[in-house]
Amino acid sequence: WYVIQVSGGQEEGTARLMQKRIPRDILTECFIPRKERKKKFKGIWRQVEEILFPGYVFAVTEAPGELFLRLKSVERLPKLLREETFFYPLSSEEEEMIQGIGDKRHVTRISRIVVGPEAGRDREVVILDGPLKNQEGRIVRYNLHKREVTVRIPFMGNDVELRLGIEMVGERGRKAGS
Repeated sequence: WYVIQVSGGQEEGTARLMQKRIPRDILTECFIPRKERKKKFKGIWRQVEEILFPGYVFAVTEAPGELFLRLKSVERLPKLLREETFFYPLSSEEEEMIQGIGDKRHVTRISRIVVGPEAGRDREVVILDGPLKNQEGRIVRYNLHKREVTVRIPFMGNDVELRLGIEMVGERGRKAGS
């Protein structure tokens, strides 16, 4: 997988342009990872999709040299990503992590959680299912009010923090009336 830096807000247009101008034998797949989350609009929680890595388009290729040459002819790719290039290969660990939290459409779904003490543990939030299941060690902080968690993952040789959506499905350990 390769990451291409683009101007903010130009991810969709750039991805469409790349798919249109670069043959499938060079560009196997071009996508923009997204995340689901809940947002409150006028007092009502609604599910929305947002770009997971704003300013980046992901490309899958077996011919990175040829893809790089073809990308130079695509407008909307003026930014430099690292060391005079806008085109960066992801490590296998980075690729696996991003694949692991996303589905086949590269969308990171909302994880379901339960809040409250759990026997033998000191954490108050338990991930029941979703992409954060078994990723508790990557969670940096919870914002239950905004229904999101911040996770730290490897990306482009660094650790980055992403805010991902959660859904609270109940509270454990609470007594009626407390």
